[in-house]
Amino acid sequence: MVLRLLIYLLVGLFVVWFFTVGLERIMTPPKDLSDIPTLQKNYQKTPAIRPVTPQMAQAQEAEALRYLNRIRQSLQLNPLSGNAKLAEAARHHANYSTLNNIQAHPEQPGLAGFTGETPQLRANAAGYQSPVAEVIAYNHASPYPMVDDLMSAIYHRLGLLNMTQDQIGIGVAGNGEGQVKSALVGLLGNKTLETLCEQPPAPKPGALAFTQLCPSGAPIPKRDVARAMSAVAKTNPKLVAWPKSGATVPPVFYEESPDPLPECNVSGYPVHVQINPIFVGRIQFDADSFQLHELIDGESHPVEAAAIFGNRNDPNRQEDAPAPNKDQWIAFFPQQRLNWNSRYQAEIQYRENHTTKTMRWNFFTEKQPGLVEIRRSQTLSIREGQTLTLYFPPKSCHNPDDIRLQRQIPPGINAQARFVDGETLQVTLKSAPFGGAFNLRYQPGDIQIRFEVDS
Repeated sequence: MVLRLLIYLLVGLFVVWFFTVGLERIMTPPKDLSDIPTLQKNYQKTPAIRPVTPQMAQAQEAEALRYLNRIRQSLQLNPLSGNAKLAEAARHHANYSTLNNIQAHPEQPGLAGFTGETPQLRANAAGYQSPVAEVIAYNHASPYPMVDDLMSAIYHRLGLLNMTQDQIGIGVAGNGEGQVKSALVGLLGNKTLETLCEQPPAPKPGALAFTQLCPSGAPIPKRDVARAMSAVAKTNPKLVAWPKSGATVPPVFYEESPDPLPECNVSGYPVHVQINPIFVGRIQFDADSFQLHELIDGESHPVEAAAIFGNRNDPNRQEDAPAPNKDQWIAFFPQQRLNWNSRYQAEIQYRENHTTKTMRWNFFTEKQPGLVEIRRSQTLSIREGQTLTLYFPPKSCHNPDDIRLQRQIPPGINAQARFVDGETLQVTLKSAPFGGAFNLRYQPGDIQIRFEVDS
């Protein structure tokens, strides 16, 4: 009886996962920081996104898979093996996205590069016969920030760290033009389920079976489906947290669709814990105990939460989806951006086998050289060869989308700058005569920074 209940539980989780997490879209505003207007031609923008050749795409796809597997294996999760059919479907949709400047999972018949209206139909057209889940990131020149974007967005992160999947196909495309200069598409699946759809077992009289799992409509025994997923899940740990203990992550989250924080377009990097499907029902989170603190000089400073929720009270759960009554994951969304160069401690309590346990771990935010927090106009000293990082803390979790930078740089001064994100700017003085000066004006806020060249 216990085994049968476990099988039904895994099947239910599988269906919920594929039809809720599987179709998300990521948007990280500002939409394209490399398009910030340039008023001084010796100002160097963030490296432009070049057109992606087939050779470049192949290299970036392989590197994205290696990077994602490093993340998974650092959490002791099973690695994902590459699948050529999934990669073909992913590559087609990445190409469609850049050709038509569209950020979306659905495709429209008649548009350039159309291969199927949904991720599932595109995978089927490429020859992959079992269920898939799709994630997409846009507008970066390399695969690393693409994967980082996906990991900063809770619904995409849950998909990439899924504990029942063992295959992925990654496709990269880009023409360096328009609103979608480049795209990375990932399609995830389960190898054993694919085999079941390709070679359906003979159904046994009276056995429960899925008839819509495969495009052929062949009945696939529910018990076989549960075994396919549990075989992968058994290789994974009971609980997974991200950021993991000791990890270094960006401090910011922007937006995702559906949006977990619709009232905010800039907030802190979300922290979450998810349960291996095998242990769902045996572990219950205490949401009120989920806390995040910044650790500064031995002192602990609480981080305010914009929201704390999990799968049971997810505001973006589909209306027609059955309400889950067992915890699968929980997330802490900071109200404000986290700070650069900082250490944080997360803590949550949960119950397992009628025993209350505490999970506590530390992680870090990325370091930035010469960090200066800027809240008003001011003057800074800078030396040749020095890099200063200017951080403009947003006044609320709803920052204007229109972020601009104006420059007044006289001849003879070679100052380069790049946006790390919408509120963080790195400025490097390459060369300048002693006693020179230049100005930058940051919008929003009309904040002017005067840089005086020091010896």
